[in-house]
Amino acid sequence: MVKIICVVWLVCLFSLVANGQVKIEKESKVMSSDVPSNAVAWVEEVFDQKKRMNWYFETSGESQSYEAKFYQKRKKYSVEFSKDGTLEDIEVLIHWRRLPIEVKQNISKYFSEHFLKTKIRKIQIQYTGRDENLKNWIVSKKSNEIIVKYEVEFYGKTSSTKKLWEGLFDKEGELLMKREIILEPSNNLFF
Repeated sequence: MVKIICVVWLVCLFSLVANGQVKIEKESKVMSSDVPSNAVAWVEEVFDQKKRMNWYFETSGESQSYEAKFYQKRKKYSVEFSKDGTLEDIEVLIHWRRLPIEVKQNISKYFSEHFLKTKIRKIQIQYTGRDENLKNWIVSKKSNEIIVKYEVEFYGKTSSTKKLWEGLFDKEGELLMKREIILEPSNNLFF
């Protein structure tokens, strides 16, 4: 009976992951020497921050990536690279009150139409584009070639459940994608 329950649970979990509706993410700290040299070189060339930079190896489903996390000019950055060192995106932590009004209105409208109650856990502005365009954006804060999105982690309560979600919204705050976040169990006790 226990085997049947385990098999059913695994089949359900696999079907959710296969449909892209679930995000199971694991992150572990690594040394910069374990990261592809082209990724380390890109971050060091583009950003002023050399101290207190931490590198992480992240697995999410079948994808694997490296991520540099650091503070620069009082902003928290996360720069993600593929396993071979190709730049994927730059994310900057932002507070709700700093979002453009139109973006806040559209995200709020989505929340009110789909959930009884929501609580935002984290918001990041996600910048993607060609390497050179992203370099220019970091230096000058100007580039027409950059794609801007908003990644919002939030708790959403419906009449039957309360789950942690990740929503990806476009530059106007319209939902592009939503998936449930499954937090990995921890052996640590938190008080």
